[in-house]
Amino acid sequence: MRQLLLEHLERYPLMQPQDCVKLFYQSRMGCGHFLSGPSQVQARLQKEYQTCPHTGQLLFESLGHDYCRLHLSAFDASELSLETLGNLFVYSSQQPSAGENALKEDLLMFDTMVRSKEVPFALSHWESFLSQYQSAGFPAISHSDTYRQAYHPSYRVLHRICRDYWPVLAAVDQLMRKKGGGIIAIDGGSGTGKSRLASFLSAIFPAVVIHMDDFFLQGFQRTPQRLSEPGGNLDYERFADQVVCPLRAGKPFSYEIFDCTCGKLSGVRAVDDSPIRIVEGVYSLHPQWNSLFDLKIFLSADLPVRLGRIEKRSGQFLLQKFQEEWIPKEDLYFDTFSIPDQADIVVDTGTFF
Repeated sequence: MRQLLLEHLERYPLMQPQDCVKLFYQSRMGCGHFLSGPSQVQARLQKEYQTCPHTGQLLFESLGHDYCRLHLSAFDASELSLETLGNLFVYSSQQPSAGENALKEDLLMFDTMVRSKEVPFALSHWESFLSQYQSAGFPAISHSDTYRQAYHPSYRVLHRICRDYWPVLAAVDQLMRKKGGGIIAIDGGSGTGKSRLASFLSAIFPAVVIHMDDFFLQGFQRTPQRLSEPGGNLDYERFADQVVCPLRAGKPFSYEIFDCTCGKLSGVRAVDDSPIRIVEGVYSLHPQWNSLFDLKIFLSADLPVRLGRIEKRSGQFLLQKFQEEWIPKEDLYFDTFSIPDQADIVVDTGTFF
């Protein structure tokens, strides 16, 4: 956080202690304090965007930790709609914050920097401001008059997932504008964040998610011949029958769910007729049905990163299964059918989470 603060001070040399504290607050606490009702969020955004000078500033500016600023001066509403941007702001406001203790850690760091003259602020000025800020209970604050007059800040604080998946968001937004919706595939190796992205998109757009994990082979289907096929680890016959055909018809449907704990089908999942329908999971871009999709996304990450995520998520025992069995089958499928080359968007998620 120290280095990030110094970068902001270099970029905005007229920053005051108040602006530094605002940076810390946004970095640690996010933007929930800004939130009013969704209609008010959209109305304020529309008004501010229309009056904001478009200066060519960088679109995103890191706040450290999980948040960033999106500068309206660099935002292009023809790339992403203001409605979707408003939804991203609402989503970001609902994410958990690091908490007041984390904010206090940054204030202590800044206090040390002031006392060591690492930052150009008078100690008396800082101590006076800090005393008032502590007495007020560490609230959200505005930019200083000096900062506002010099830099005319006009931005929205967003969770970094919005920045990370910006090209995907723009592509889905264009689908909504041009076609009123569409069918999306999210493929990629284990541990690349496919389910995470699908969940995120379904929080921003009117979407329903279909999981490829619901279509793995039942025990009696797992013959050596079948498992040796590229993509054969999937019950592609059932997926084609229960999902592909209904998706093409564009109507609500339901499908049976594979239960990995017993290796059999157990229960039924209903899929409504949401404008956006997302099929997420490895094998979603299988050549038998990849012409179905309006948008094809492939996620990647270096293997050590993926293995670390898998171990954290699933434990050491399942990690070994992934390494020895499931990941080699995925790689065979990717290589045989050149799956990454078929995608409209390829995203390296290695630094995302």
